[in-house]
Amino acid sequence: MGFIFDFLGSVFGYILWFFYDAFSNYAIAITLFTLLINIIMFPTAIKRQKMMAKNARLAEKQKEIQKRYGKDRQKYNEELTKLYQQEGTSPFGGCFSSMILPLILWGGIFGAVTKPLQNTLHISQEKISQSIQSVSELPEMKGKLNSGYDQLQIVRMFNEIKPHLTVLNEKELADLEEYSSGFDFLGINLLNRPNASSFKEMLWIIPLLSFIVSVVSMYITQKTSGNNIQAQGAMKAMPYIMFLFPAYIAYTIPAAVGLYWILNSLVGMFQSIILNKYYNVLTLNAKDEAVRFAEIKKFDSMVKQIKNPNEIVFNNDNIIPMTGKRKKSNI
Repeated sequence: MGFIFDFLGSVFGYILWFFYDAFSNYAIAITLFTLLINIIMFPTAIKRQKMMAKNARLAEKQKEIQKRYGKDRQKYNEELTKLYQQEGTSPFGGCFSSMILPLILWGGIFGAVTKPLQNTLHISQEKISQSIQSVSELPEMKGKLNSGYDQLQIVRMFNEIKPHLTVLNEKELADLEEYSSGFDFLGINLLNRPNASSFKEMLWIIPLLSFIVSVVSMYITQKTSGNNIQAQGAMKAMPYIMFLFPAYIAYTIPAAVGLYWILNSLVGMFQSIILNKYYNVLTLNAKDEAVRFAEIKKFDSMVKQIKNPNEIVFNNDNIIPMTGKRKKSNI
């Protein structure tokens, strides 16, 4: 899995560097990068939405099977298998696009953001290791390099440690200097971590926004999708407690990563609004039923009727026309 993350991180790094090189501002670059990735992945989101609609329809039919054959486990499994075959899906349908693929992409994007020397500037791993080793041995830098974000910290401290990066060539130094100068966002240094910064640096706004955007996104998504089921008791607070975790992560990681998290949540929120407007469950299920009806009608038109040999068919040859006036019946 690490190889896949590194490969995708390198690919995404080229895109991120393209935008950064064009605007010389990391906030703009990461915004355009996030938009582009979500546009590319939009067909996958549509497919995931369709799978969710199909699963919602199957859930109702599965309940009927449960009522009929709940006590007969073997018969229940047989009927359930037939249902999945008829619907052209499986119990694990959509798992890859809804769970596995987003995780893989997140790993690649996370690598592109947190390993800029390797994936964005594409400096060799050997040179990166030597640079980190040289910097870590400096008396004034001991304990300042975090093993998880050492590449970002080298970008942040570039002006201080530039004389010690002798392993890098002129182009690599020039790219690194250009990259290190564009992380100012509304007076906030995106290379710093909120938990290692003072209150005046305003970095605390990143985890706060992360929490707010997550809550608003959940509310809007539920409202537009029609999923307004109210939780009871302590369960009402569960979503908000759950969103505290990414907010805490955003508090402990460089603000650049937290900014991506916020941007991706915002884009995902608007994407959900679009999907629920044009690809909502009712619309998709109605289209599926229309297609199913058309297929049944087409199949029926192709079926050749088998006539009963004893059946009397009335036509012009065996119908005798009535002549004269019809007598009135006394009945």
